[in-house]
Amino acid sequence: MKNDAAMALTMLMIDDDERYVDALFRDAQRHGIFLLHAASLEEGREILEGEKGAEIAGVILDVECYRRRDEETPDSSFIIAATKYFTERAPHLPLAAITGVQHLYDRYLKDFSGIWRVYKKGRDEGEMFARLRGEALELEWVRIAGRYPDVFRVVNEHLGPDARQELLDCLRTMEETSLPRIRGNLANLRSIQERIYIVLQRRRPDMVPRRFITYRDGESEIQSVNLAQILDHLKGSYDPKSQQNRGEVFLHYRSTLYRFSEMIYKVSSDGIHAIDEDSQGKPTRYTVQAVQFALFDLILWFENVVS
Repeated sequence: MKNDAAMALTMLMIDDDERYVDALFRDAQRHGIFLLHAASLEEGREILEGEKGAEIAGVILDVECYRRRDEETPDSSFIIAATKYFTERAPHLPLAAITGVQHLYDRYLKDFSGIWRVYKKGRDEGEMFARLRGEALELEWVRIAGRYPDVFRVVNEHLGPDARQELLDCLRTMEETSLPRIRGNLANLRSIQERIYIVLQRRRPDMVPRRFITYRDGESEIQSVNLAQILDHLKGSYDPKSQQNRGEVFLHYRSTLYRFSEMIYKVSSDGIHAIDEDSQGKPTRYTVQAVQFALFDLILWFENVVS
């Protein structure tokens, strides 16, 4: 993969020894791994099934740990329950176990051979991280995201798991030529553009005023995002007749980035309508790719604005 060395991978570690996990963070980072810590299986399940779950590329299990957060002592059945959960819920994820107890190491080295590999605390961490990272780099979504680490960093930090999945879907299928797939990809790209302006409205209301986004039931659900008005506002509500701006200019109307922003909006909308109405000039896979890479520049601009 082109950007293997540049891509940090998130992995979940379930271990009740917080001091040990804290000491591992730096070692993990040296191997290009960011650890999410859970002190029980219950907490680990919440992380995997929550917003951060889609970013997890591997799992590390203490051999003896808590099954529930309210337990007072580690449960010896933890490793059986955890193995069952992760092999059923996320069978694609690389899985490893680690222990500092010699007889448990000897036992599970044999008993779980072929399911996951067990490592010894204080001795095997480097080997464990290297193997997990190597296996994680073979995951399809990791290979895709690894081509564009700067873009996915912004999406993960600011736009959320839905935008991340929409982008992965587009990149995974950008060579497909069926009209339903092309329509779906254009809809996803338009959705990501809308998400950018929704976040900007919250963080930079001067750039995207509240009036351009319509909500249902207060602010619990978004009904519509007026991209045309947002783009006009960003260019300073420029009046071509008087050649004057009626407001502050955030994106010059002749700038490449403004034209990209307008292109994403217009081409995705017009392409969807052309397919739905069975009209001439239907979009192709190259239309999707053009919009997609224009969106990447918009995402990087967005990062500079909100950082």
